[in-house]
Amino acid sequence: MLPSPPKALRRALSPGALTVLATVCGWVGIVLVWQQSLLGVLLALLTTALAWAGFIQAKAAADRQARSLQHALSAAAARNRELERLRQLAASLLAGRSLVSIFTEVTQAAADLLESEAALVALVVEEGRFLRIAAGSGPLAPVIGQLLPMDNSLSGWVVVNDQPLLSENMDADPRSFRPDATPASLRTAALVPLRSAGFVIGTISVHNRRDGRQYDDDALQLLQTLGDQVVVAIDRTNVLEESRRNERALARKNRELVRATQLKSQFLANMSHELRTPLNAINGFSDLLLTEAMGSVNDEQREFLEAVLRNGQHLLEMINSVLDLSKIEAGAMTLQLAPTDLREAVTAAVADTASLRTVRRQTCAVEVDTGALVAIADELRVKQVLINLLSNASKFTPEAGQIRLAVVRTRAPLPVPSGGDGEGAHLLSRDAIWVSVSDTGIGFRPEDATRLFLEFSQVDSSASRQQQGTGLGLALSKRFVELHGGTIGAESIFGRGSTFWFILPVDGPLPMQVNAAPRPEGAAS
Repeated sequence: MLPSPPKALRRALSPGALTVLATVCGWVGIVLVWQQSLLGVLLALLTTALAWAGFIQAKAAADRQARSLQHALSAAAARNRELERLRQLAASLLAGRSLVSIFTEVTQAAADLLESEAALVALVVEEGRFLRIAAGSGPLAPVIGQLLPMDNSLSGWVVVNDQPLLSENMDADPRSFRPDATPASLRTAALVPLRSAGFVIGTISVHNRRDGRQYDDDALQLLQTLGDQVVVAIDRTNVLEESRRNERALARKNRELVRATQLKSQFLANMSHELRTPLNAINGFSDLLLTEAMGSVNDEQREFLEAVLRNGQHLLEMINSVLDLSKIEAGAMTLQLAPTDLREAVTAAVADTASLRTVRRQTCAVEVDTGALVAIADELRVKQVLINLLSNASKFTPEAGQIRLAVVRTRAPLPVPSGGDGEGAHLLSRDAIWVSVSDTGIGFRPEDATRLFLEFSQVDSSASRQQQGTGLGLALSKRFVELHGGTIGAESIFGRGSTFWFILPVDGPLPMQVNAAPRPEGAAS
């Protein structure tokens, strides 16, 4: 017997409609709702029993679809909650927190997401013989710090076999080991390995009562995702700790180097004073004897005295070079800047090195630009660079060889520090004076170019080994030129000669390039 239509419906229908209604076998009413407001009722009139049976089947199918949709929506909502919790966890890892706090948060998240009573993080310790419980949530919090045997525990089995593990009854599982204070109510467990750089470094696990959630492959997958977060935190912390250790070690080494530099500078200053005092006496008395102010000397005596004076002067030059280098390294070298005529400095340097070329019958051609050649520079140091380059050219040029010195005014790209700390540099085009010294000596090979301006270094060839020198002349020249804000270099065709050159800015070094001080009035050059 089908139910009759509602009274309200019968009152609303006309007599003709009631006649039609008499043939109806059944009806269906669907409530129409929009934003929690009732709009009306949609009626479907069924005139045959067959239509009514079809409706019943359709309704059952619709109910099944509704239940499936509700299940899918619930699963999506649960997945969204998982993703949001994982997002929050990832944000915590990036906050630079301690491993202990991260482990605690991860275990709490694992217990919540996997509907578990407790969770654990255990890490391999003592050369792989044990695992130490690093964090625990819920009833397993009291076991933090305890050791798990590698050969007789669920975590140990996971580490050794590098596989996840599901245990439905820990009491009956022969691989199980219960640390002290572990509640007996915990029966089921899910564990996954923690992998870092190809090695298993520990495990993360969740534990439940027998009547709690049963773990499956989906649970293992989510647990592995949480474990990967733990590994990221461990690796990041290890990198930061290694960086801090390196910073501390570097700072300690820097302090040691500064101290060593200070001791070296102090030693060199003391030794220079102790050595120069007797050397000046030796050189002075040798020169006095050569002038025959103390009486005449024969040829053999003169030869010996000249050898004493020559070697004494050479030793004094070596001491002065070492002292200058130590001052530069300690940042104690101060340039005495003033307008300096490079033409006059070249003339003086050529004259001072003339005796070297005379002995070896060498010639020196000087080509100087006719324009202005005045630069803001330390005249004494510029002259020292010129003498070093001319002496080096004479030393490595064979007898009767040729040396050429050229000076021109130009515009050149010169290095300028990029920052106030002096780190890095860029090139700036500046008015400059370019000086080159060329020779017809043996030259140097391309692979030796990087060693030319190193302290106590000489080109490794048979020719260089026959020459005297400390290997400081070019190194000092490079330092002096760079203190002026300039640059220095060398070119060579092996077997045909070399060209050493340097460029000085006309307006002197920039403020960040040197601690420049004006030359005192009346100071000698």
